[in-house]
Amino acid sequence: MRLKGFQVACTAVWLSVMAAGAVATDAASVPGTAPVVYVFDFDLDVADVKPDSGKIQQVRRLLPRGPLRSKQDPQAHAKDIVSSMADTLTADLIKAGVAAQRLAPGGELPETGWRVRGVFLSVDDGNRLQRAIVGFGAGQSDLQVAVAFDDLSKPGQAPLYENVDKSESKPMPGAIIKLNPYVVAAKFVLDGRDEKTMIKNAAQQISDAVVDRMQGVPAK
Repeated sequence: MRLKGFQVACTAVWLSVMAAGAVATDAASVPGTAPVVYVFDFDLDVADVKPDSGKIQQVRRLLPRGPLRSKQDPQAHAKDIVSSMADTLTADLIKAGVAAQRLAPGGELPETGWRVRGVFLSVDDGNRLQRAIVGFGAGQSDLQVAVAFDDLSKPGQAPLYENVDKSESKPMPGAIIKLNPYVVAAKFVLDGRDEKTMIKNAAQQISDAVVDRMQGVPAK
């Protein structure tokens, strides 16, 4: 009888471990589990200048060393930063016990679950927020990132920000923008000049904020 009871207990433990693994890997397919969190690529601008032009080299030499200065093609560098942020954030959320996955650009928006989206920002001389630009002056200002956390089951998702210049239908690179206070869940200052450390720290802070929001903790 004791042996049978021990076997039953072991089976229960094994089943609980298997269930936990199923939640971590594919929570969307398990009824009654927490919703999946989809991480979108954050917006980051690249100036409209050809990578091989002499102008790029001239501008780059004038910039201080910083997280958004790069010797590589600005387009490729921006892609690296965005991908690194999305991958690191997704990994941090999974580590925190959240069923998270990165949604590829252009992918179909799921009808349920949660979406994490954001935009890289810099502050201009007039203390106005503008979309950060890779390698073209963003390193001269304080870098920030604004993040939104959306319930995809609710229709009519509002934009994260709007262009201050109403004459433009889409913000130009480095354009001045106004954040939507009803959408932005949190805003973080990206400290440090080391790019990898900056992304790691920012992703961890964003992950913590997402977990807090899922647990009903008010935004700070």
